[in-house]
Amino acid sequence: MSGRSYTNEGTQKRSLFSRLRDETGRFPISRLTITILLTQLAGLSILLIGSLRVTQYRDGLIEAKLEGVRAQAQVIASIMATVAAEDANCDLLTADDDSAPCDVMIDSDRVNAIFTRVWPSFEGRVRIFETPEDYDGAPIENARSLLLQDQILRTGELQYEELPDLTPAPASGLKDLAEGFQQTFVDTFIDPGLRQAARRRTLEEELTRAFLSTGEAADRGADSLRYNEAGELVASVSVPIRKVQAVYGVVTAEIGGIDKVLDEARAAHLNFFLIAAIVAGILSIILTMTIAAPIRKLARAADKVRDGLRGTGKLRLPEFPNRRDEIGELSDSLRSMTLALHNRIEVIDHFAADVSHELKNPLTSIRSAIETLDLANTPEARARLLAVIANDVARMDRLITDISNASRLDADLARESREAVDIAQLLRDIVETYNMMGKTGQAPVRLLGRFGSQPLYIFGSPSTLGQVFRNLIDNALSFSPQDGSVRVMMEVERDDWGPAVRISVADDGPGIPEENLESIFKRFYTKRPAGTQFGNNSGLGLAICRQIVESHEGRIWAENRLNAMGTERIGAVFHVTIPLRRAA
Repeated sequence: MSGRSYTNEGTQKRSLFSRLRDETGRFPISRLTITILLTQLAGLSILLIGSLRVTQYRDGLIEAKLEGVRAQAQVIASIMATVAAEDANCDLLTADDDSAPCDVMIDSDRVNAIFTRVWPSFEGRVRIFETPEDYDGAPIENARSLLLQDQILRTGELQYEELPDLTPAPASGLKDLAEGFQQTFVDTFIDPGLRQAARRRTLEEELTRAFLSTGEAADRGADSLRYNEAGELVASVSVPIRKVQAVYGVVTAEIGGIDKVLDEARAAHLNFFLIAAIVAGILSIILTMTIAAPIRKLARAADKVRDGLRGTGKLRLPEFPNRRDEIGELSDSLRSMTLALHNRIEVIDHFAADVSHELKNPLTSIRSAIETLDLANTPEARARLLAVIANDVARMDRLITDISNASRLDADLARESREAVDIAQLLRDIVETYNMMGKTGQAPVRLLGRFGSQPLYIFGSPSTLGQVFRNLIDNALSFSPQDGSVRVMMEVERDDWGPAVRISVADDGPGIPEENLESIFKRFYTKRPAGTQFGNNSGLGLAICRQIVESHEGRIWAENRLNAMGTERIGAVFHVTIPLRRAA
């Protein structure tokens, strides 16, 4: 990227950052740049929110935590049932007899003795609750009143932490606000259902379900994900201390650290998101360099071209010779459009100058004739001067009409509707009209060639195409003698672009000088052979023909007809080729 060069009045290599600077030396921030960046960040944000939920990882973690504390609670419950449970005033119950009266209790001294031992394989918080007196299955209302022991078990080596300074630290409102926002964001968008359900669960509800459990393998105690009194999310399992069918109490084991592990997982995702956001920013800068910056250069150059059209300067658009994408195509198209616009302006300037020149000639002749009219002594001289004035006025009228038609031609060609035109039928109608309305002493017009029954279609405008062939026939009639003829011929040929139809209009006139075979198609070309009447032609007919033919993707040119020896011109022929199109 950095080795690519942009050319504007010369080729100059620019670095990545220098190409991003505008004329003021600042880095421009375009709307396209912001759109590109926001688009990339939007997709990353959706992916981030989805990944922060870590649903599968979270569910697996909670299940693992519950299984761990369940195994721990069951072991402790079994020990308590063996060591600390006592029966009073009753015989041992059987599995089939659950209605005999019996007083059950847990020896608190034995419970304390158990918790004074070292439990290297246990961790978390363990609490022992005794069974309420005369418990009839009602919901537990106050778990604290049933609490016998509350211990926090740790595994591994001895852990220690440095205590904070006793002097009160200043309140950090910003930190509290950030933590509150984080908690609200997690509760609202990340784990809304999980945490709301956890806040509704209570230890008393868990104890009630544990006391009412049947003791079967599928119903041994109760578990839940809830918040403890310190506001920490914990995985909790309550297992009854049971001998046969008698429930002596409940062991509740719970373990926290769930939020910490999930936060660490989310922090890892956040790190990847930050890296992705940085990459997205870099890519946005690269896209700005490759898309937005060139488009901005082209837009500013187009503005300069617009301003330059008011003056005399001819400005060039920036070139991107190494671009092979849409930006390069846009640059080429804008340069071609600008070149065509400048050429059109030059043509208009030349046309205006030619119009001025052509109109001045008859005006000068009329002014001279009027000034000489007072000096004419005879009626014949005055009549000749009046004839000159009338002829020049007619010439001016013809010039103005042809100039008006030529000036409207571009707009007419742009507005006209194109359709499939049967070129053979169009030529038949034109030739038939000339033969029916031919003047006395005028050379006849003949249609030659093989015109089959199948139509030959070209895509274009019947009116403007008819104008081309009428202009060519009129031009041929003006040079053909009375004993000659004008011949219209048509044949189908194949060129580099596919099948095309060639229409030729030949006459028996004096021909065209070789050096003028191309200049006759220029506007206001009026050089005619000796013996022809001057002033009857404006010199716009053939120029209009070329303009119409080229708008139909065709070509027009002139040639001389020579005698059998090839030494003498015996006439001229005009050829028109237009691509054929299939009928719709």
